[in-house]
Amino acid sequence: MKNASLNRNYNNLLAKNLFRLKSVCLIGIFIFISCEDTNNLLVTEKEAKTSNGRFELSLKIDPDIVYTNSTTKVTATIVRSMHKDSLASAPDMYCKMNAVGGKLEIHTQFSGDWVTVALSDSINSTWEGLAFFVPDTGSDLKNTGHVSAIFDGMNLTLPIKLVAAR
Repeated sequence: MKNASLNRNYNNLLAKNLFRLKSVCLIGIFIFISCEDTNNLLVTEKEAKTSNGRFELSLKIDPDIVYTNSTTKVTATIVRSMHKDSLASAPDMYCKMNAVGGKLEIHTQFSGDWVTVALSDSINSTWEGLAFFVPDTGSDLKNTGHVSAIFDGMNLTLPIKLVAAR
């Protein structure tokens, strides 16, 4: 009789603890799901794309907020949309990358402000240019800077939020 009573108490205790564990797990899953970043507030990368049928140009910054004592990564990407032999006229294979509210330190082969674009002849061949945006630190600091890329008649620009360093 005593063993049966102990077993019943043990089973009741085990059942209560399992119920609590399930409840805690369900609450944790609910919190995780409800805290999902629906507005992408934690996504710091911004990207813009355009196409002219011959090429696709994209411009990406990461992060889109930069302190005056740091930099942000800027990437221009060009993708060939048609084979080189299908083009009616040969494009100038240069991409201009520029900035307002700071300067770009370009880490790709360039002459002057124009970056040399080297693409193979096939469709979907890709070129990527890398630069870093360095904000101005003068007293006339604006709240927003911009970076831009120009290629084959296409223009893209993205804003960058500038924040004074503390």
